[in-house]
Amino acid sequence: MIFMPGSISCPDSVAFIGNAALGRACPESKANRDGLGWIRKISLHPPYLAMGNNPVMGIDPDGEFVVTAMVIGAVLNTVIQGAAGNINNLGEFGLAMGIGALSGAAGFGAGQLASGVFGASSTLGGSILNGTITGATGGFAGGFVSGAGNSWAGGASYNSGLRAGFQTGGYGAITGGLIGGISSGIKYGKQIATFRKGNDKLGIQSDDSVPVTDDFLNKSQKAWYPDAPMDHVPKFTVENVSASHQSAMDKVGAGARTVPLTKLDIYTGNSNLYFNKNLAFTSAKRLYFIMGHEFVHVSQFASLAGQPSSLLSQPGFLDLLEYYAYSYEYNVLGSSNYGGFTSSDVGGLMTQFPKYFKSLTYINYTWTKTVNFIYPFK
Repeated sequence: MIFMPGSISCPDSVAFIGNAALGRACPESKANRDGLGWIRKISLHPPYLAMGNNPVMGIDPDGEFVVTAMVIGAVLNTVIQGAAGNINNLGEFGLAMGIGALSGAAGFGAGQLASGVFGASSTLGGSILNGTITGATGGFAGGFVSGAGNSWAGGASYNSGLRAGFQTGGYGAITGGLIGGISSGIKYGKQIATFRKGNDKLGIQSDDSVPVTDDFLNKSQKAWYPDAPMDHVPKFTVENVSASHQSAMDKVGAGARTVPLTKLDIYTGNSNLYFNKNLAFTSAKRLYFIMGHEFVHVSQFASLAGQPSSLLSQPGFLDLLEYYAYSYEYNVLGSSNYGGFTSSDVGGLMTQFPKYFKSLTYINYTWTKTVNFIYPFK
């Protein structure tokens, strides 16, 4: 949750919800469709469940990963065609590069789409199956484009090109499926190992309730998020939460509350982090997700140091912050809650805030890569 002190405008939207921070009804933001409010609410039944619980899993809003796939595809196809003697001039070179780039983009897009449909799995068999399907889908798409494209570029007939596409796509599906299944199985094994390591450090089980104390809060932070940006968190507490903060969290079912600090309406880079004694500690799993989500917000406000606090009142800016916090929670930590964002939502945020869209992503924060409690909890 992000708390916005002072006089604040509500985000634009259609539906209305009650905002406990303001004490009045405010339009629902896009991060809010499941009733999340401006305080992070725990959602056990997020929307889009029928679509693998994540319609935007395959989105690469920065375009970085798909560009990488296109470059790799272009280089590989050019090397292969050159070795086969099919490149004899600059035009053929450019054509081979273009077909390879399209092949890479097609494989990446299809694989990510399949990943979004099937989501994550909480079993070894399920993880291997999902990885196999995702890899096979991407492999077939990339192989088909490559096979058919190169065949047609060489002067083959339409039917011959299709046959070449299906043949190469079949090989790609087999190879991609094997690689995807094996890599997913290995990843799952590592997740289980780190999950058990985190539990062992604290002497807990994932679904057990945990002590509602600052002592446990600090121990769990050190065990789960050893490199978290604690130097930007003056207050990190569940025992010293004001009645107003506690009431606001309870009203909307929030697990925690991040309060960015300002001086003369300018962000200082620090934030206080308050946890809900009634909700955040019902299980280690829940506290872990909540803590990671809020630490993303802490890092976001640290990067906004020196910026005017009026940023948060801009329609859509809160959605941007929440999008990356939920993306981290879902894509990295294994939560089943991705915030309800759609591809059009994300595209709109990228267009509306191009500068902040790149600077506020969790990928920029090194602490997000050193967590010790990863587990596919779904």
